[in-house]
Amino acid sequence: MSSTKYTLDRIEDGYAIFLKYPDEEEHVIIAMSAIDKEVQAGDRVMIEEIGDTFHIEILKEETTVKKEEIQSLMDRLRNKK
Repeated sequence: MSSTKYTLDRIEDGYAIFLKYPDEEEHVIIAMSAIDKEVQAGDRVMIEEIGDTFHIEILKEETTVKKEEIQSLMDRLRNKK
């Protein structure tokens, strides 16, 4: 696997489920034990396979922007009465 951009959709039963960015139609499932850093749902990342582990670079700026967009949308939906 080359370096590819993904969004962490969820962590379930010890596995991280990443959706390929931007289409989110393809996914990659990686055991949490094979990930070299702490990740959380919603993180936008670059994933590179190195031997038996996966190097994950969290794209902090992209993650922050996306989370702000989602929060803004949720706030607008809540205030729409």
